[in-house]
Amino acid sequence: MTTQDKETFSPAVRNRKRWTLIALMALFLSPVVAAWLWTPSSFRNRGELVEPPRPLPNLAMRSPAGDPVDLNSVLGRWTYVLLIEGPCLDLCRQVASNIERARLSQGKNEKRIQLLMLSLTLQEMTALATLSQEAPDIRALGLEPQQQDALLRVLGQSSEPADQGLQWIYLVDPLGNLMMRYPINSDAKDLRKDIGRLLRASRIG
Repeated sequence: MTTQDKETFSPAVRNRKRWTLIALMALFLSPVVAAWLWTPSSFRNRGELVEPPRPLPNLAMRSPAGDPVDLNSVLGRWTYVLLIEGPCLDLCRQVASNIERARLSQGKNEKRIQLLMLSLTLQEMTALATLSQEAPDIRALGLEPQQQDALLRVLGQSSEPADQGLQWIYLVDPLGNLMMRYPINSDAKDLRKDIGRLLRASRIG
């Protein structure tokens, strides 16, 4: 065995090569490990992501005055969607208030956000119309009965009456894609943190 071979297979050389390999692996893996270990809790989504995002169908709806409205014409902003079965009672109004607080907390970006309250019972739209008069960034519309199944399928809800109503807060992007949902009792600060990050990261809407 030559002197060069002895150097190649000596413990010192092997250790040096091993440490070089470890250093290279650490260099490439450290960003991944750091992101996994040190992602601040404040950067985690409060809502449940819809993966992949689902485009909403362009449904025919009715305004409180009875005029026809299609869904695409009211999108174009980051839109929270509430489904209302029956009258808008205390819980309904509290959720609307939480969303409005989250919207107003965004400062100059508040106009990029709106709340769409969709009534599944056209004859119960009076209270929704009152809410939209109190806050102009709340839109109140009624969904035609024959179109409800199509929307509920996209939202992931059954068309059975027991599974409808005020259960979730949905977030739709300005292009009409359902991308997140929140339990109906979500705190306004959770809505505020998520929408704030989305508005900073996005140039649409």
